[in-house]
Amino acid sequence: MRFGRIFFIIVLLACIFETVRLWTITPAQMASHFDFYGNPDHFSTKQQFFSFEIEAMLAVVGLGLMTQVLVQITPVEWIHLNMPNREYWLAPEHRGEIMDRISSFMAILFGIVTLGVQAGFELAVSANLRQPVHFDTRLMFMVIAGLFVSAFLMIAWLMISFLIPSSKP
Repeated sequence: MRFGRIFFIIVLLACIFETVRLWTITPAQMASHFDFYGNPDHFSTKQQFFSFEIEAMLAVVGLGLMTQVLVQITPVEWIHLNMPNREYWLAPEHRGEIMDRISSFMAILFGIVTLGVQAGFELAVSANLRQPVHFDTRLMFMVIAGLFVSAFLMIAWLMISFLIPSSKP
């Protein structure tokens, strides 16, 4: 099992643990949506709030798992990536390695996205634990910016990993 899949599983377990922890500390009625300035503009019950969180997480995790599987079963002829050294990496003797690498990349990427979604819910819960209820929009902006920077760095890392390994003497 590659690092990406282990990272993905650890993120999932941490998010499950954290969601259970948040459930125990939240009020029965919660602000569940906020305007651009962080002021609450929609309220829901605790059950509705956490149902939405679980649905959102299941959608992200499901998409993440589906992409990891699709990468493994996609025929080489369907791959039209602008990857460096495409002929080398898609040759039969390297195909398993590159598909595993891309699958691991998708696991890390979706692990990061899952952490971003969890961070959004964490900020919403944190807002509900303060009086007056106020969502930290600046912090959420930093989370979103971090997601974009992480995705860019991950894509750069993936492209660099497509360099042909130098032959050892």
